[in-house]
Amino acid sequence: MSSGTGLRVPWVPSVRGIPVEMNQRVLDWLRQKSRLRQDMFLLGDPGAHLRQVVLQFAALEGYEVEYVGITRDTNEADLKQRREINDGHLKFHNSPAVEAALRGRLLILEGIEKAERNVLPLLNNLLENREMSLEDGSFLMAPGRIPADGEVSTGGRRLLPVSKDFLVVAIGLPVPKYPGSQLDPPLRSRFAGRTIHSLSPTDELALLQEVAPSAPKDILQKLVGCIGSWRASGDPHAALGVVKSSSQKEVEALTKGPRLPRFPELGMLSVARLIELFPNLPAAAALHSAFPFSAFNLTEHESKTLNAALNAYQLEIPTDRRGYSIDDVKEHGDRQATIKLELTGQGTVQAICPKGSWPIDVNPIWQLTLAQRPLLLRMLQDHCIGMDICIIGERGVGKTILARTFAQVLGYRMYTIFCFRDMTSRDLTQRRGTDDRGNTTWHLSPLLEAALTGGLAVLDGIHRLATGALAGSLGRLLCDRAFQLPSGEQLVPWAQWSHWLEKGKTEEELRASGFRPVHPAFRIVATAEPPESGKARTWLDDEVLTLFHFTDVRPMQSKDQLKLVQSLCDLEDAKLVKGLIGYMQALRKAAQADPTLEPMLLSTRQLLHAGRHLEKRPGDVNEAIIGALSAYFRFLPVLTRDSVSRLIKQAMQEVGIKVDLRSDEAVKEANRKAAIAKQRGERLRSLEDPAIGLRFSPNPRAEQGISQETLKLEQEAEQERKRAQDNVMKEASAVLKQDGKTAQEPILQVRDMGNEISIGDISATKRVPKQLELVPQTHFVDIPQHVTALRAMLIDWTLGRHLLLIGNQGVGKNKLADRFLGMLQIEREYLQLHRDTTVQSLTVQPVLRGGVVVYEDSPLVCAVRHGRVLVIDEADKAPLEVVCILKSLAEDGEFTLGDGRTVIQPSRMPPQLKCQEDPSLLPIADGFRMIVLANRPGFPFLGNDFYRECGDVFASHAVENPDVASEVELLRSYGPSVPDDIIVKLLGLFSELRRLFDAGMLAYPYSTRELVHIIQHLDTFPDDDLEDVFSNVFSFDWHDRKLRETLADILHGFGVGMGSGRAEPIRMGDVNKKLPEGFKTARHWDSGNNAPDDRRMPGDVGTRDWDDKEDHSGMRHKPRRELADNWDGREHLGEGPWAGGSGGTGGAGLGGRAGPMRQDVGQTMVILSEEAQRDVPDEWHDIAKQLANEAYAERLQQLGMSAFDEQEYAAFRAAVAPQIDAMRIILQSHEAKERERMWLKQQTHGELDDTRIVDGIVGARNIYTRRGEADSLGQEQSLPKRIKFVLDVSGSMYTFNRIDRRLQRLQEVAIFIIESFAGLEHKYEYSIVGHSGTAPEAEMLVPWGKPPASAKEQLALVRRMAAHAQYCHKGDHTLEATDIAIKDVVKVPADEYFVFIVSDADLARYGITPESWNQILMQNQHVSAYALLISANTNEAEQIRAGLAPGHGFVCDDNDLLAVTFKQIFQATVLKHGS
Repeated sequence: MSSGTGLRVPWVPSVRGIPVEMNQRVLDWLRQKSRLRQDMFLLGDPGAHLRQVVLQFAALEGYEVEYVGITRDTNEADLKQRREINDGHLKFHNSPAVEAALRGRLLILEGIEKAERNVLPLLNNLLENREMSLEDGSFLMAPGRIPADGEVSTGGRRLLPVSKDFLVVAIGLPVPKYPGSQLDPPLRSRFAGRTIHSLSPTDELALLQEVAPSAPKDILQKLVGCIGSWRASGDPHAALGVVKSSSQKEVEALTKGPRLPRFPELGMLSVARLIELFPNLPAAAALHSAFPFSAFNLTEHESKTLNAALNAYQLEIPTDRRGYSIDDVKEHGDRQATIKLELTGQGTVQAICPKGSWPIDVNPIWQLTLAQRPLLLRMLQDHCIGMDICIIGERGVGKTILARTFAQVLGYRMYTIFCFRDMTSRDLTQRRGTDDRGNTTWHLSPLLEAALTGGLAVLDGIHRLATGALAGSLGRLLCDRAFQLPSGEQLVPWAQWSHWLEKGKTEEELRASGFRPVHPAFRIVATAEPPESGKARTWLDDEVLTLFHFTDVRPMQSKDQLKLVQSLCDLEDAKLVKGLIGYMQALRKAAQADPTLEPMLLSTRQLLHAGRHLEKRPGDVNEAIIGALSAYFRFLPVLTRDSVSRLIKQAMQEVGIKVDLRSDEAVKEANRKAAIAKQRGERLRSLEDPAIGLRFSPNPRAEQGISQETLKLEQEAEQERKRAQDNVMKEASAVLKQDGKTAQEPILQVRDMGNEISIGDISATKRVPKQLELVPQTHFVDIPQHVTALRAMLIDWTLGRHLLLIGNQGVGKNKLADRFLGMLQIEREYLQLHRDTTVQSLTVQPVLRGGVVVYEDSPLVCAVRHGRVLVIDEADKAPLEVVCILKSLAEDGEFTLGDGRTVIQPSRMPPQLKCQEDPSLLPIADGFRMIVLANRPGFPFLGNDFYRECGDVFASHAVENPDVASEVELLRSYGPSVPDDIIVKLLGLFSELRRLFDAGMLAYPYSTRELVHIIQHLDTFPDDDLEDVFSNVFSFDWHDRKLRETLADILHGFGVGMGSGRAEPIRMGDVNKKLPEGFKTARHWDSGNNAPDDRRMPGDVGTRDWDDKEDHSGMRHKPRRELADNWDGREHLGEGPWAGGSGGTGGAGLGGRAGPMRQDVGQTMVILSEEAQRDVPDEWHDIAKQLANEAYAERLQQLGMSAFDEQEYAAFRAAVAPQIDAMRIILQSHEAKERERMWLKQQTHGELDDTRIVDGIVGARNIYTRRGEADSLGQEQSLPKRIKFVLDVSGSMYTFNRIDRRLQRLQEVAIFIIESFAGLEHKYEYSIVGHSGTAPEAEMLVPWGKPPASAKEQLALVRRMAAHAQYCHKGDHTLEATDIAIKDVVKVPADEYFVFIVSDADLARYGITPESWNQILMQNQHVSAYALLISANTNEAEQIRAGLAPGHGFVCDDNDLLAVTFKQIFQATVLKHGS
């Protein structure tokens, strides 16, 4: 038994506010093991119940307790000794583990599974032999080896006796049932283990009736039965407790069910208290508070199991807390409040709860929407029963408003803590510092300040924390209101503190003993986003469920959003807001099918911004819409941007507003291109199907016109590609002829009016700077596009907004920001972020001066203090958790610094504090604003998606390359002596480079910055060779052979450098058979008769006259193998037993009725209608299929024996080599970002960790941080993405290949896929199949996990594609192939599932509707299925795409760009989360 003052004999805290006696059998087992002096290990599900058992045992037995909560941050100092400096001397202080060993206390080690490897083995010898060497040179000796009442010194070393009463109880979760590290075998062998199971439903019901006697028994029975069913699903032991009959079949049935998130152990205690305190509260609503099942990310099977239990026990899924509403909140004595709730038709109900130290303000309640007030009511009810609260909701739904209103209504001071992934326990609790004499000190975190003063700690974004970090670091504080501080002090519950005071202890005595009380009014409100769909593990795990009650915030209903905007904005007309709300509804529905649309969902914040914009500027409808959609719209993939434009246009039309996000010129150009595409589709249709519905084409001129029309279309397409480039050069020439000015004076100009700056119809007052050197001055050319951007920025500035400029590199973001601040004479603070920026460095900077660590204000804090503008550059480079602090500053005007000070809006401070100098508060000075600069999201910038995280709180502006007139003016300004023709040439060149980047042909976005650099060089050194000057820009690309060839061709077109000499494209078809020169055409009109089956081969039929319509000698022949080779070198059109024909029956050719295969020898194509093809016996079609199968088998045998043709393979690969290279860069960059090394803290080498400077002063070794891969031990193995490609290898692909080379391009795509994924199979597991009229999976081209290993195998694969298309059966299996692929891809567990179907859009011929295909595409919510339509007939393809779910249909109308299109689709879908 331990000895001492008894202060460390635990006070057993309540469980969810209720004292609970633990299982007697477990207590007896603990007593047995303590008598045997065996250390113990308790295993069980998450929750405070395991800790409660040990604490109750210690209290009953009189054991003093030391506690160590194990986290991933636990280190040697936490387990042995920490160092302190006092009066210039280094002193060592024992850790709780050492204190327990020396003083015979019970040591509790909780969270064993969370420790990193090689940390707990430090205790091995202490556990086994009761020995340990300490940092101060002393040594712990086993009991009995030295006197127990003293210490022995030997050789200058102290030997300290370990008490015989020392005992260890470890607590942990079973692994691998829960994530964590497996026990080290030597460590495990030192414990006696026991698993603590849940209470049986009978025992749990009895406990609930005891602690909540007034709660209705029938309701408690339903609730206990429901959670029992949930726990039993997938858990054999729990199933035995639920099934009354113990029937093996019933147990097995429950065990086979899916494992659901676990209802918290003893979680029903708080549910019962809610029902008891608020009798009219629906049972399911109370249950939902403790177990937010509507927020879980469940599979369909899991949802059915969960809902089945709710339905079985008649528990209605709650929509609100009907019956109760907030009536009033009043103070009730010191630090308490009375909450008065009105019960509809039944009077009022009152409840007393804790409150903060600031005055109560109920006015914010009535500023909430009608939908938000029930949510606040839920929070108040949970607060009344003593529970901490977690608010779950999407960004922008009002989580922060609810937390702030909760604080104001109850008079709480808020302490906001921003959570991030690598947050440590020290970040959450205490940090080290020094006083003015150099002594080490410990400073409380904002969270602990709130705990000691009775404040409200807001944990913002707990979904960002690492798995287990919250429960490991703060679990005991949240559940028990107790905590072991790194400084050695202990926080104890208020009840325990009061008990000591009642027993005669004084506060001074208790504080001197290292104890401090947690204030009874202390509360934690956490905020988080919903669990990410499609992920096996989420932040809302079984441990987190034990810590809070939950409030699930759904997006506001349209009517509530409209009322909110109208109540806060004085609008003359709310049409715009109604239109935006309609757009949001349509987009939310579309985003369910197309996740790429999610960033364009408008938050309530953005609606309010649009409303405030219209309130100040009623006529700016278009600008208000653009502002609501934000700059992110400009950088969406083309197809996604088109979807958004269409939705916003439709929504605005419905409310009577005509709007188009495109300029008039862009609309005109789009209409022109649409007309050309329509005309092109009609002309191509006439080529693809020249004789549909006819047996033969009677017009020889049409036959001759096919090749001429095809050539003409190709020439027109090339001219169209060059048109934009020519237009740029023409416009540039015209502007230069006018001395760099546009045809008329620019409409917008920056005008300095003395005390005011005016741009067009907007003006703003200039400031009077106190430090003129802080006002930026920069060389800036007021080109029209930039002046327009300055005007847009000035509008948002006058509306009080913070600004966000997004764009590519080199487009002038910094120039615009500096010009804006310079013209308004505003002082600037500058902060550049990078990947190593931390939350600490963003706010304060530790500096060591004279042995004392002092914290200097960062530029951010200086800007806040002095009312300056903070320019934050490279915001996309810092970790997202770092820049999230900007969101709070921009939207809420409140956050807590690392040194404990709270930045706050003066309007939020209580009146009595405004007149006082409170050093813990830092009011935001008037004039403070932020201008944030960020690169566009996605490849090739590879930064974070700043906008997705917090861009909606800023006024976003897209900064793009200048238009032609603006760029001409800019270049002329930088290069006045550069000849006009050089400027024109440069503009044409860069317009082409930018077009190729937008089309996905180039990976680098060439910007105005490079163009200016060239002009400056040419202006200063006019005699330098142009090619040498250009090398300054293109040297980076010249080491890549394929990229060099591409750029060389482009440069050659502008008279610079050499061409690439690329290979000519190959021709498809049987290379052994082709029409000879000077061939003759024989046309055989159909006689309508079948030839006798005499198996005689016909001779030379000669050449018939084209106009001899009396000749009907063509006989229909039954398909025969001999006819497939019966070709006399002529072109036979019509009936007759000849191969190489077209439109006939029985032979190998193109089109026709019942030919067994296709043979392309360059003949004219005649395609019969489906009716004409059926005009022969069914037997003939069956014979044709059999002959085709035989011929295909022979062809495959030939391919198998053929030698590898390196030139043939090289031609295929060369056509897509640039796309392969670009795709591999994207994939590898994506993987590199996922595997990016993170900062590993507590290292013995590396970079000095600023947060551990004091630890370094006292001599700690692990004060460094370095980049490395995080310890993945115990973490869930990441699964690959599983992708199935379904390629169209039908007969039409072969038939029409001569027109648009579609089959050849598809073969190139196959090479593109295989080469792109090579070496990345651990991340992307894929299969490729071919579908045709033969079968849905007629060709297994690449089986799962078995990609071609060599170029020879790849070539064999694409040859099989061509052979199959030549010999396959007629018909279409697109729908069946889609269905099979979706079912097949999910057969193996994976991270995500994708299916890509390539089809030639020839569905109408077979009676297939887009709607039926879409139904199959969208059948499984876990599979993202996409259709890629390759067709020159754009109209038909677009009709199909329009019938598919938004974002799931893509059209490639230029087969030469098929691989480019495929790369863009893949990047926009599979890589959407990481690009």
